[in-house]
Amino acid sequence: MDEFPHNMEPSPPEENAPLTLFPPDEIFDYTIRESPRARTVRLNMTPHDGLVIVIPTGYSRRRLPAIIKSKQSWIENARRWADDQRRQLAARPKPCIPDQIDLLAIGELWDVGVNQTQSGRTTTREHPELRLQVSGNTVDLPRSLAALSRWTGRKAHGHLVPWLRELGGETGLEFTKAVVGNQQTRWASCSPKGTISLNQKLLFLPPRLVRYVLVHELCHLKHMNHSRRFWALVARHEPSWRDRRRELGESWQLVPPWLDR
Repeated sequence: MDEFPHNMEPSPPEENAPLTLFPPDEIFDYTIRESPRARTVRLNMTPHDGLVIVIPTGYSRRRLPAIIKSKQSWIENARRWADDQRRQLAARPKPCIPDQIDLLAIGELWDVGVNQTQSGRTTTREHPELRLQVSGNTVDLPRSLAALSRWTGRKAHGHLVPWLRELGGETGLEFTKAVVGNQQTRWASCSPKGTISLNQKLLFLPPRLVRYVLVHELCHLKHMNHSRRFWALVARHEPSWRDRRRELGESWQLVPPWLDR
């Protein structure tokens, strides 16, 4: 991600003129998103979305070509990284019911068994010694994977929310509410009302990265942006945040194919 300062005065409404950010002969997918939380223009590159340009509400899009031109080197490097990540994701095996589920974040390795029955429902049940059984119409793969996703969501809520609450007490950053989902492109987010949304896929990351994500979102309770003050607050509670942030960008490959749908 790259960030740029800007004039905070709102710009006049945009004219309906086309915006050209890249040469006509260059095929490049990008998305422009307005965010009321943004205080700077940010460039994000992800394997799923490609280049995402986040601008503050009211920011003049006519200023973007100059920014894009000044950041060509960063964009090209980020684009190569995203292409490599997409190739790795494409090479992954097709989703199937796994034999094991390795929840790195909480140090649990579950053995998965299958019990085909005539039931119209597909469910999961935990057994002693970290054994998980998927029962029902297990031939129906989407239903089986949905059952595993629900189980993962319950595990995430049971472990990540208390972890977040503990870090909130440790840092003095108290959140209003925490929810868990299965987001496709974000590890977590924080709303202006103090609700922190956590991705259940965090369970597949090592603890050091989960802690960084949780601290990052807690710091958004004080600064709903990525300003210098925000990063200074992150650094106070997570001194190695630069290394964690870099490592996190390459961690989507840790999410198993059956959940990354």
